[in-house]
Amino acid sequence: MSHTLTPANQKQIAAEAGVSQSTVSLVLSGRGLIAPKTRQRVLDTADRLKYRPNLLVHGIQTGRTKTIGVMAPPFDSYWSQILYGIHDVLSAADHVPLMLWAPHDTRNRFDRARHEASELDQIHRLIDRRVDGVILWPPFATVYGDHIQEFSSRELPIVTIDHELPPEFHAAYVGSDENDGGRLVARHLYQLGHRRVGHLAGPESETWSRLRREAFETAFLGFPGTQCITVECTPGMPELSMPQARALIGKVPDITAIYATTDLHAKLVYAAAAERALVVPEDVSVVGFSDDDFAAGMTPPLTTVRQPSYEIGAKAAEVVLRLVNGIRPSESPSERLPVLLRVRGSTTAVCER
Repeated sequence: MSHTLTPANQKQIAAEAGVSQSTVSLVLSGRGLIAPKTRQRVLDTADRLKYRPNLLVHGIQTGRTKTIGVMAPPFDSYWSQILYGIHDVLSAADHVPLMLWAPHDTRNRFDRARHEASELDQIHRLIDRRVDGVILWPPFATVYGDHIQEFSSRELPIVTIDHELPPEFHAAYVGSDENDGGRLVARHLYQLGHRRVGHLAGPESETWSRLRREAFETAFLGFPGTQCITVECTPGMPELSMPQARALIGKVPDITAIYATTDLHAKLVYAAAAERALVVPEDVSVVGFSDDDFAAGMTPPLTTVRQPSYEIGAKAAEVVLRLVNGIRPSESPSERLPVLLRVRGSTTAVCER
C-alpha cells in the first residue's frame, strides 16, 4: 500500500519543536530575534517534517507571485540560449519563468488569422496566474499591437526582445546592437574589395531586420563606388524566401557578395549557389547574422555577426526584475548588447578570385 505524505504546516512544526506557532513563523521567515538554539530546533524540525512554504498563500498575502510570464518560443539555438539566460537569472532571484507561446506550427506563425485567438488566450493565461511581469518576443507587431494593452492596462512590467514596441506601451526593450552589426558587415565586405553586393533583408515590419538593413545600406553606400541590391524576405519561416535567394544568386557575377539577414537565410543563399554550380566564397562571398550553432559547421564555415543570445536573455530577466521591484533604470529603457563579427571561410577578397 502506498502512503501519500501530507505536507507539514507551521502548527505541526510548533507542536513537534515545543514552541509557539508565532515563533515558527518568525524563524521560517527569517525575521525576529530568536535564540540560536530555538531557531536551530525549529529548522531541524521543519526539515525532518519536510516542510515547504506555500508560495501561493504568500502570493495572496503579498500580491507578488514571484512568477514572470515568458512568451519567447525556442525556435532555434538563438532563442534556446535566450531562454537559458532568462531561466538562470530568474532562478537565482528565486523567481519562476512561466513559459507559454502560440501553436508550434512555425511555418505559419505569421498567419494572423490562425494565431490571433491563441495569442490572446496565452496572454490571459499569464494574467490569470497573476504573473509579476512579462518578457515577450513579438513575432510580428500587429497581433501584439492589438493585445499588448492586456498587460500594460494592468500596469504589468513589460520587456520585449528583438522588437521594440511604440512608446505608448511603456515597454522596456533588450536586444543586440543591430546598427553596429550592420556596420561591421559593410566594413568587412568593403575592405575585402566588394563594391557591388546583394542584401537578403528581413521583413520591414521587424525592428531587428529594419535596423540591420538601414545600418548596412547606410554604411556600405557611404563608401565610394558602391552599389547594393536589396531584396526583402517573405515573412515567416526562412525557407519561404528561397525565391529571393535565387534572385540574388542570379545576379552573380555582377554582385560579388551577399549579406543575409540571418544565418538561416544564409543557408538559403548557399543552397541557391549550389543549384547554379557556384562556389562559396570563390564565386560569391556570403555573410550571415546570429552565429547560430550550425554556422561554424557549414561548408565553408559561415562568416556572421555573433549575437550574445544568452546575455540578451539574462539582461531581459534583470530588467523585468528591476521593473517589478519598482526600480526604473535611469537610462533609456532600451538595452542594446554589443555584437562582434566572426570571420570564417565564406568571405574572401575580390582580388583572390
